[in-house]
Amino acid sequence: MKQILTTTSVAVLLVGIGEAKESAGPINGGILEETWLPPRANTITALVRLTKDDVTEFVELIKIEKVGSSLELRLQIFDSSLKSRWEKPHVFRLSKIEKNSISFRGVSKDSHRKLSYERVSSNHFVIRIQTNQGRDIEINLSPSKEIKHEAKKG
Repeated sequence: MKQILTTTSVAVLLVGIGEAKESAGPINGGILEETWLPPRANTITALVRLTKDDVTEFVELIKIEKVGSSLELRLQIFDSSLKSRWEKPHVFRLSKIEKNSISFRGVSKDSHRKLSYERVSSNHFVIRIQTNQGRDIEINLSPSKEIKHEAKKG
């Protein structure tokens, strides 16, 4: 049976049903936080923030939208003063979608080769990146309140 591709079906994978979903996890000595908004107007949008040592390293905007019969992901990263890092957003096209994961391939100049999201469980989300240099990165995220609670313990 062929899966019907809609932003709502992808949103269920990324954010659950009907509410914003916040996740966070450690990366390179910092904390990456990601907030996915529910779908609206055929788009899914996320705000990402990386902080390290009480400094905001970057803020990132992600937009996934239906283009033709597929999906396209666009992202732009901004430094702490909100100056964009690149002249144009990086563009990714859908390469694979499964029950609990979605993968994109980079199609714009200098974008990562691959970017994927997998919901391992209701409270564990994994982002996998293959950089344009071929380096593999895996980021494990959990609900933000769990990360903040652990950080207060330390």
